[in-house]
Amino acid sequence: MHGKIDPITMEQTTPTTENQTKEKKGGALVVVLFILVALLAGLSGYLFFELNELKSQSAHWQAEKIKNQQNLDEFANQLQELTARYDSLMRAHDGMKEELEAERNKVVVLMADYQALKREGGEPLSGPNGSSLKARLEDLQQRYDEAQAIITKLRAENQELSNENFRNAKKLEETAAQNDKLTQENSKLNKTVEIAKRLKTYDVYADAVRVNGAKEKSTNKASKADRIRACFTILDNQLADKQEKYLYVVIKDPNGKTLTEGDSKITLMNGNEIEFSVKKDIFYDNKVMQLCMPYQVKQTEKLAPGIYQVDIYSDGVLIGSSEFTLK
Repeated sequence: MHGKIDPITMEQTTPTTENQTKEKKGGALVVVLFILVALLAGLSGYLFFELNELKSQSAHWQAEKIKNQQNLDEFANQLQELTARYDSLMRAHDGMKEELEAERNKVVVLMADYQALKREGGEPLSGPNGSSLKARLEDLQQRYDEAQAIITKLRAENQELSNENFRNAKKLEETAAQNDKLTQENSKLNKTVEIAKRLKTYDVYADAVRVNGAKEKSTNKASKADRIRACFTILDNQLADKQEKYLYVVIKDPNGKTLTEGDSKITLMNGNEIEFSVKKDIFYDNKVMQLCMPYQVKQTEKLAPGIYQVDIYSDGVLIGSSEFTLK
């Protein structure tokens, strides 16, 4: 077997040398393929890492977006809630309506500023503007808390005043009731005293008399009666006032007509007016007095037979009565 001649070296090569060359080339190719595979594997790993990193960043960004949206919603909800709380506070406490309405308007302005920033596509709650919005909301919330604390205090004070007024009203009612009771008792006592101070008569006697010169003689005949007299005793009364008093005698004939000396009337304690027959002025000094009060029958006056009623009055009160009969 003959070997091949190498065109470069012009040397004759043997089959063994050719095989060795082929083996070397094959080994180099394997090494190259191995390196390529390794590079592809490394590149795949890198791309896989980058992909995971991008997924992680995307998830983070998505979470941040959701969180930012939640923060935006929470901010808007806080503004709406604060507005509603001011509305409720104004309804509950009308006395501070103007002050509360001014603070509520600040919340409305803040809501408008927040919506404007949101429409512009910016981040309302980040950056200088966001810090300003948050600070303004915190300030408004603090001012609301202060207003609510003031109103709570005022309510407590008003409640205490209401309770005090109620207690005072009860005391006034009790005092008024006591005063009414005392007034009634005093009125009763005054009435009792007034009654006790009135004159009282004893042994009241009335009859008709016939006059013959200086002599008087009792008669029961109507045609012979010249006078009608009422005699009585006034008892002593240490409670009565020492003063002048007027005594009145009212004589009524059998027909109930009062015998009078003219248009003479007295006013009784109950307000009624009645005619009287005889009037006498005395000074009462708390001692016993015996009196007779005569009524002179007019010449033109004809007495009718029957029962005559005789009543004695003082200070508008009946203090004695008697009657007699004429034939």
